[in-house]
Amino acid sequence: MTSNRFFCSGGVIRQSLRQHGWIGLLYLVGLLFTVLLPLFMSIGDEQPRVVLKSLFDNTSSGNELQKLILTTVPVLAGVMLLRFVQRQGSSDLYHSLPLRREHLLTSHFISGLILLLVPVWLTAGVTAWVNTSVELPYIFHIHDIGSWALVVSVLTIFLFTFTVFVGICVGQSLLQIVVVYVLLLLPQFLSMMIGRFLERNLYGYVQVRETIVQYINGSEFRSSNNVWDNLSPFVRIMDNLPQRAFSYMELLAYLGISLLFVALSYGLYRKRLVEKATQAMAFSFFQPLFKAGVILCAMLVIGDYFYNAGTRGAANWSIFGYALGAVLGYIVVEMVVRKTWQIVRVRALVEMVVYGVIMGLVLYIPISGWLGYEGRIPTAHSVEKVYVGQEEPLGGNAEKEAYYSQDRAYIASVLNLHRELVRAHAAGEKTLSKNLAVERAVIIYRLDDGSTMTRRYTFPEKPFRTELTKVMEAEPYKTVRYELDKLQGKAETINIQSVDDNERRVVLTNPKETREFEDILREEVLNMSYSEMQSEEYPLGSISIINKESSFTNNEPSWHREFSFEWPASYHKLTGWLEQKGYADKVIIDSKDIFSIRAVPIIAEELEPYQPNQYIEDYKLFKSIQQKHKAITIEDPKLWSTVLEKRRPYSYTPNMAKGTYLVQVKIKPLFSSDPHTRYCYFTPNDMTPELAKALPAIP
Repeated sequence: MTSNRFFCSGGVIRQSLRQHGWIGLLYLVGLLFTVLLPLFMSIGDEQPRVVLKSLFDNTSSGNELQKLILTTVPVLAGVMLLRFVQRQGSSDLYHSLPLRREHLLTSHFISGLILLLVPVWLTAGVTAWVNTSVELPYIFHIHDIGSWALVVSVLTIFLFTFTVFVGICVGQSLLQIVVVYVLLLLPQFLSMMIGRFLERNLYGYVQVRETIVQYINGSEFRSSNNVWDNLSPFVRIMDNLPQRAFSYMELLAYLGISLLFVALSYGLYRKRLVEKATQAMAFSFFQPLFKAGVILCAMLVIGDYFYNAGTRGAANWSIFGYALGAVLGYIVVEMVVRKTWQIVRVRALVEMVVYGVIMGLVLYIPISGWLGYEGRIPTAHSVEKVYVGQEEPLGGNAEKEAYYSQDRAYIASVLNLHRELVRAHAAGEKTLSKNLAVERAVIIYRLDDGSTMTRRYTFPEKPFRTELTKVMEAEPYKTVRYELDKLQGKAETINIQSVDDNERRVVLTNPKETREFEDILREEVLNMSYSEMQSEEYPLGSISIINKESSFTNNEPSWHREFSFEWPASYHKLTGWLEQKGYADKVIIDSKDIFSIRAVPIIAEELEPYQPNQYIEDYKLFKSIQQKHKAITIEDPKLWSTVLEKRRPYSYTPNMAKGTYLVQVKIKPLFSSDPHTRYCYFTPNDMTPELAKALPAIP
């Protein structure tokens, strides 16, 4: 019955294959259905043949189903083949056979690998035969099939051996399934939840999300390069295939980890007691780790929920959420371990308090002042280069050298702003007021030792205006904010149009004019003052530039070569150039283009209660106010020019200054039959004596 040469039992293998052969059949049918069938479904279509990057991207629906089968069937096989140690009756029967435990486990390992690997290579073989026998609508080669089979085989082995290892550690099949998928998702989950926790509670913390950008068939695909995401195999398979293929080093790592799980399974199975079948934990030394993990996850989830649910006093509600999460997490894990809901006892209460305190310290220590994270500022001589922007750079932007400055004066200005932000926070001056404008800054230092230091701050603009002016008026900052590195004199077309009416536009295609326009635009941006950058004045128009395809590489889609600017009234040189060319009048709206102007007063007390992230469409707000206050029509065409000059872009906020008006401007169309309607507003500071006479005072 036992083969000493192969260290296994042929009888046990045959029994396992007869009993669980349906798993292999299910895997074979699933792979054929998701890999081979989609290749036939487009036969006969008069479409050009498509070159497949891999067999993971034959069709979008087949791809998703293929990944689902890949992540479920190996786990199912591991659970079913290890049922003999989870059920009391079968456990007693198998362990009464004249076989050593090593023989039993080896036999089930071999059975599982036969059930799982044979379907993979059968699918690969049938696919290769079909590819040489039938003219398929897809183009792929034998090495593509081999690569697919290799990746699927390695991932199958990993998922199967990992499931077996978990099954050795626990005593219930249902719990085995839950623990397998929880552990497969745990690195990505903990990375996300702890990152959100630190971003809320640690001033300046930003979770670095490195992103890989790929362009396939004109589409952009982004995938995370975060090490914790890559340590989550389930996320790696479901989210990143086929855009990011597994490298040979990754496959070797998965094979190495699989061998480690096999070795650990043998070591633990040798010490596992038969009586532990149907118990939650087969080994008592795993219980503290199991309880601590469940409590920590429950604290993070429930604390995050209460933080997001509480609009006011969110910090206090989140503390309550963490405490509640610790209690609920302990209750759940204790009921699972003890297999009863009757867990009330003095020892359990003490144990819950101990676990809660320990997990509380685990969360508190990183955000406390003990580690000195919030006050850590690099010295000027240790900074090699610096990036400052309103958003964290993603994808290719994160590596653009044009976005990092080595200018020592600029580095000194950034460090000065950083020091003031840290000082104000330490002094308790960081509170954001709803009546003050808010500024955001992401600062990335590249230090001389090769390391990177990243911080992100959201703060009131007014108290830091002096420091912000020195940073934001510098050329490196404007290069980042306005993407000036794309203004390289390689524009294919420049589209200039009114922000009110898309019928009023000019398109520049002459190379001489496009180069002149870009040079002037770059000069205007670099000459902008801080007040002009922060201005809320209504722009004269919008500018859209599309660069020539040859100016970019990496198979970027055409839409990625397009970038935009506003055309504010402060760009006098640009306006003069457009007037000289006769283009300005074709874009700018003036009084002769106006059909009518009406205004309604905005009274803050009459607005609906403000909700977080609330936005009301301009026409809906105008209609709502018009039902309470009759709209005032401005008849004098001379005042129309004043309104067009003083107006500000519409933005809904419940803190409008008293005396603010919402304005409806109807513009005569050039080609269509109906006028174009736009909404804007102007504040009491924008009011002229003539307008004040035309509009009654707001009560």
